Amino acid sequence: MTQFLPPNLLALFAPRDPIPFLSQLEKLPHEKHHNQPYSGIAPFIRHFEDPRDAPPPTRAETRDERLERKVSSGDF
Repeated sequence: MTQFLPPNLLALFAPRDPIPFLSQLEKLPHEKHHNQPYSGIAPFIRHFEDPRDAPPPTRAETRDERLERKVSSGDF
């Protein structure tokens, strides 16, 4: 059925040029050889903050507390 289309519409269905082949730039992640074995987080623990020096956690007002505060103050 496409052979009956006018040339301007037929050009929309024309195949494009093939994609050029490019060689691989580097190895895939599963093909790479790691110089150092995987390790845990133990070497980085010294960079963390001491929990005793951390500020106390802030507590947000719950929905029920907010409603109670508004009812008691008369703000609606």
